[in-house]
Amino acid sequence: LTVGALESTLTIPQRASGFNISSYTAWGPTDDGRIKPDLMGIGSNIYSSTNSTTGTQNNLYEYNSGTSMASPQVAGSLLLLQQLYSRQNKGQFMRSASLKGLALHTALDLDVVGPDYKTGWGVLNMEEAGSVLLNKNNNYSLSELKLSKSETKKISVTASGNGPLVVSISWTDPEGKTQGEILNDRTPRLVNDLDLRIKDGTST
Repeated sequence: LTVGALESTLTIPQRASGFNISSYTAWGPTDDGRIKPDLMGIGSNIYSSTNSTTGTQNNLYEYNSGTSMASPQVAGSLLLLQQLYSRQNKGQFMRSASLKGLALHTALDLDVVGPDYKTGWGVLNMEEAGSVLLNKNNNYSLSELKLSKSETKKISVTASGNGPLVVSISWTDPEGKTQGEILNDRTPRLVNDLDLRIKDGTST
């Protein structure tokens, strides 16, 4: 999971306009066109622990900025989602692909509509991700399935009509082959190319 860094203009931002892309974060895409970063987190002016020699042993904290601030903030948040899932599923945890898919599916979209090479799927939205896991009004469905080579899975859903039907698929892809020292090699690294289609009986 590749995490980019944002600056926030609000204490608890709840809309896209409350964020700015930091000047130091990197953008994608990868050489073969995959979207990076995947997700964004707050990375500027984070009060965090430090190994600085200027502080005392009881006060090794300071404000820092960087993707090294955004990444642990996102990682810790995702662990809380695993904890919530575990409490509801008899000690079981989500697969890594499910956790990543949940985070991307519920992210607050930034910049442009849909995933992009600047901000990925958007900023981590813990409230929305937690709502999917709690599923109090039966508005959500999270399934973990196994798919064999050339196999097709079909799932029937009923749209509520209260908003758009939004569907995601996520999987852990086997590592691809390295391409040696070729500069900007566009050869796809994706091993398993899975497609998701939504049909309403008339259109796809």
